[in-house]
Amino acid sequence: MKKVLLVTLALSAFTASAHMKSEDDYRFAGDQDYSGFCKAVVTDDVTMLKRGVTDKVGLVAGSRKDVLRKLLSIDGMTCNGIDLLEFSKQREASKVHAYLTDKI
Repeated sequence: MKKVLLVTLALSAFTASAHMKSEDDYRFAGDQDYSGFCKAVVTDDVTMLKRGVTDKVGLVAGSRKDVLRKLLSIDGMTCNGIDLLEFSKQREASKVHAYLTDKI
């Protein structure tokens, strides 16, 4: 029962907001445990994104591939209310966008 509850809590916590004035000035609201994904997009840092995915293995899903799948699902991770892929496109994070597009 505890494992089911943990997974449910982890899945329901897939939201964070990144309010940015510039690339160096941003603030996160929402679930801070997942804010690193939004920050990876804001800074266009694929390494940070991959590290975040690896950190969520065992918490969100059993493999990196499954974590990414859940992050990119329709009801998955959002930044500023939009999905991670669209957020990377909006922020012109070309490296992260290319990586995520390749993983779909």
